[in-house]
Amino acid sequence: MNTKLVTSMLVANQAFGASLVSLAPGIKGSFDIAILEQAKDVYFDHVVKLINSIAIPDFEDNDGNYLRGNTFVMNERTSDVSIYADPVNNALVMRCDKLSGIFYNDSFRYKSWPFTAKGHIEVIINTIEVGFGLQFTTQTLPDGRVVPKINGVDITTDVDRWDVNIKIYGNIWADFAAAFEVFFVGSVVDAIDSALYSALAVGIPTVSSQALAHNDGYLPAPIFENWMFDWETRDAFEVTDTYFGFDVKGLLFDKLIGEEEPTVAIPDMPNHLADHPEKFQGFVSTYTIDSFFSSWLEVGTMQGWYKHNYVPPTAKF
Repeated sequence: MNTKLVTSMLVANQAFGASLVSLAPGIKGSFDIAILEQAKDVYFDHVVKLINSIAIPDFEDNDGNYLRGNTFVMNERTSDVSIYADPVNNALVMRCDKLSGIFYNDSFRYKSWPFTAKGHIEVIINTIEVGFGLQFTTQTLPDGRVVPKINGVDITTDVDRWDVNIKIYGNIWADFAAAFEVFFVGSVVDAIDSALYSALAVGIPTVSSQALAHNDGYLPAPIFENWMFDWETRDAFEVTDTYFGFDVKGLLFDKLIGEEEPTVAIPDMPNHLADHPEKFQGFVSTYTIDSFFSSWLEVGTMQGWYKHNYVPPTAKF
């Protein structure tokens, strides 16, 4: 038997086992879906800001008709956002069915014999429905650390092309542009619908995943300088019909020293206890508690007074 080979295999297995242990969650918990209702409107408003930053491409057909310099601005929502769970896709889905927006255009050309209309347009869209789901998975970063990742699912966009108001500015033939409205409405709605879908299916998940990966799974802990919190994840956050479950490594450490693993074993903890009515549930292991106190002694300071009259007369010093 090759002793070196056996030894190498044992070392590799031990290293792999240590890696798995280090990713075991020291903190687990859950939020009731009802709690997330309180944050959905704020998040959706950020989504609207992202949508307003998307580019609408120029359009030109084989007949020389074109729409150039296109922009789209979605107005603030006028109705509440609904949120619900999609456990099959492990996703949280948000939807708003009363949005509106305005399409602006720097220049257009449309030819329909014997007329050639030129100018610019505004298309006021009164009814837009938007829905998107945030699917929770994980991503492995270049240094091997694991953090959450978000994919886009359950994407729905519906721009009501029959509830629009077109304003056309240009040469004399633009006055007859009512005959051209089918061209404008079809082209504009298709462009907006495509841009919305791209933003919801690709743009928002990409930006969110990049934000989650930006700090490499570390966050500065409050109070003391160089105190860090390792929130690396092992499993994807969990979405059920009633709660949103999460787990993180939960190790605190001094950045100047580096991570020091407590020797205590991490127990198997739940994310959620169904027989408890609390809307937020959290479970903290002794692993995390040990790291809290040991790292606190490294990064923190303690001050206090002990006056001489506190010492009893019988003390032998």
